[in-house]
Amino acid sequence: MLDLDGVNADSLTDMIKMSFSWENWLAIIEISDKLLEVSAIAYDSMQLNLSKHLLKRSIAYYFGYSQCMKGIALQKLNRLPEARQCITQYSNLSWIKGLNEEGLAEVEYYRNIATANTYVLDLLEGKSDILPDYVEFIRNNDQEELIAGLITVLESSVKHNYSIDWVLEEFKDQVEELSSKEKREDVRYYVDYLYLQAVYLYKRDRISDAINLILDILKIGGKLNDKTGFRKTVAFYEFIRSHASLSQQERHREIMQNILEREFLKNEKSMLVVNSRIVD
Repeated sequence: MLDLDGVNADSLTDMIKMSFSWENWLAIIEISDKLLEVSAIAYDSMQLNLSKHLLKRSIAYYFGYSQCMKGIALQKLNRLPEARQCITQYSNLSWIKGLNEEGLAEVEYYRNIATANTYVLDLLEGKSDILPDYVEFIRNNDQEELIAGLITVLESSVKHNYSIDWVLEEFKDQVEELSSKEKREDVRYYVDYLYLQAVYLYKRDRISDAINLILDILKIGGKLNDKTGFRKTVAFYEFIRSHASLSQQERHREIMQNILEREFLKNEKSMLVVNSRIVD
């Protein structure tokens, strides 16, 4: 149990974001429940004019964010029925009174996200017949949601063994454009997308392409200090290392060497200290 007493709503949202970057799903559930509790207290006080709460955003945001992130964490833990219950909670926030324009926009945002995440759960349950509808949904929404949408498609495909070549091909150029603009804080999504694509390519028997992509991820993850994605990718490389060509093995060695050069101390001749030996 985390000690969350006295933590305000905005600090709790920051804690949820940090837990997400570490894929700590149980922590997200616990913090989200606390955020919902704090939000409810703040809302009741607002309605009774008992006190002024200094929230950075509309109260609708905190209600929606708490249930949305809890639902995502439950989804990652494969507790899909519970995740659907969370979607029901944030799909309609119009019951919140006294909302300004910003608050009404949050209500609409979470209504839209609820639709998307319902598609997500359907796909993760293997309902591949709804894939064209979900792809249409992705087409009609903000590009910022593209990577997250494709992660869902890849997760479903990898889990339930069906081809999504046409989906990846359709959005290939958009993904490349987005990746060139990728913000550091969004790197988790992008690395997860590449990792799942590598797994997909491996399952499609395009093993050399999968290994090349894994090596790309290791290079990206090492530079951006994405420890979670890096850990998964290292493990997957070891799993399929025996399929790597000599040139791929050499590229892997160079990537690891570059990481060592950033992590290990060097001597006065700029040589890695790990390359020397300690003798009696």
